Amino acid sequence: MLRYLNLTVFIIFETLASNAQSVNFYPEMVLGNRSTSYQHVIGFKINDTWSLNNVSLFDTEYTNDRNNIFFIRNTLSYKLNNHFKANAAFGVKNPGAFATLTSQYQYTVPEFKLSYAIGSTYQNGFTLEQTLSMNYTPSLTKNIQAYVNLFVVVNTNLKVLDRGIQQLRIGVKKKQLITGIALNLDQFIKAEKTLENFGLFIKYNF
Repeated sequence: MLRYLNLTVFIIFETLASNAQSVNFYPEMVLGNRSTSYQHVIGFKINDTWSLNNVSLFDTEYTNDRNNIFFIRNTLSYKLNNHFKANAAFGVKNPGAFATLTSQYQYTVPEFKLSYAIGSTYQNGFTLEQTLSMNYTPSLTKNIQAYVNLFVVVNTNLKVLDRGIQQLRIGVKKKQLITGIALNLDQFIKAEKTLENFGLFIKYNF
């Protein structure tokens, strides 16, 4: 099923990319104490109103394949105004396929970006999903910026935590290259299972 889903997504993205106004690609590697992970964001601006992005994460533990993490989400967004979007997404993550509808608020100034989305996800039942992303890049010198990025996702049925993700990056940015320290925290199944990964990351903004 995962193979066919990826093929379908690839065909859709290739078709839209041929008509897109701009394409952005942000790959990242994390070398941690528990695992090695790769993740990326690919964004397509179709026109001034519609955009599409793909977020993919593959996390491989050194000692236990049962703790490997995968996450693939494809999102179609409709821009309502300069601050609000409506999003429809589908993909796969531990433990299977999911679909999500959210509304999103964005605030952007040159050195600071904030995004908050809230909506519902269906994966073996409905959950309330909230996503928070903050990015702060103050200038340190003429060519170097500090880099602080926080990404949080929480899925809950309003009684217990179904799935949680927290990612923190602190480092330096020189043009498109970013490197520093990384912290990944994951919670599964009422937070009865938790995974932590701390190490170094390297990211490049194409």
